[in-house]
Amino acid sequence: MNCEEIHLFLDAYLDGELDSERDLEVEEHLALCPACQSLVEERREFRSFFAANVACDKAPPQLEAKVLAALRRAQAQQKPALSWQPWVYATAAAVLSLFLAVKVLFPDAEKELSRQAVLRHFHSLSGEHLVEVASPNPAVVKPWLTARLDFAPPVVGCLSSGYSLVGGRIDVIQNRSVATLVYKHDQDVVTLFCWPPGKESLSKTDRSFEGYRVYTWSNAQCNYILVSQLSDHAMDEFTDSFRNRAKENGIPDIFSSY
Repeated sequence: MNCEEIHLFLDAYLDGELDSERDLEVEEHLALCPACQSLVEERREFRSFFAANVACDKAPPQLEAKVLAALRRAQAQQKPALSWQPWVYATAAAVLSLFLAVKVLFPDAEKELSRQAVLRHFHSLSGEHLVEVASPNPAVVKPWLTARLDFAPPVVGCLSSGYSLVGGRIDVIQNRSVATLVYKHDQDVVTLFCWPPGKESLSKTDRSFEGYRVYTWSNAQCNYILVSQLSDHAMDEFTDSFRNRAKENGIPDIFSSY
């Protein structure tokens, strides 16, 4: 395991989320790499500082006042018996405090989804698991994925941006099975993860992790996470080309408002 891989696994290692084999590989590397050891200690110190100070974060008075006011208005529409029960306000304050603590400790759930997508992309390139069904034909790839998932993923073939479908596979991201489509142009590989949005529609964002570009968006059919090392312009071209081909195939492309 090299330094680049360590950087991708570091947060999962510190959170104790790695399996025993992967955890051992990380520790063996750390034992021989002072630079990565230093990085681990820096992150541990930051986490300790963060944990020690997070309890001091309090909701702004105006936010708490607005929440309690909204609660009172809701109570006025409920049974009169609730209007005099003080535990309702105590519960609301507790829920508000918990909500703010979660927002502080886990400020961006989409960021974690993107990080895991980068890990899956990286390991597919470094191993022999690029695709499980190899074909440039959507009529072959889509039925294979649909038979193994509880949804029918959108699959398009050649794109106007020059990328061709290599095939597909199934990955697991945050305990959910997702369809993974792989496209290639020359030496550039693009991985597209998708799954039904349900109540967790992804916002339209552009992030960078350890040299990888990550685009996320959502429409009526799927959440999408696109991972590659392309330039901004090339990523935009690929995304626009995929969306246009999907619409040609009758797949709606209404961006989520979240």
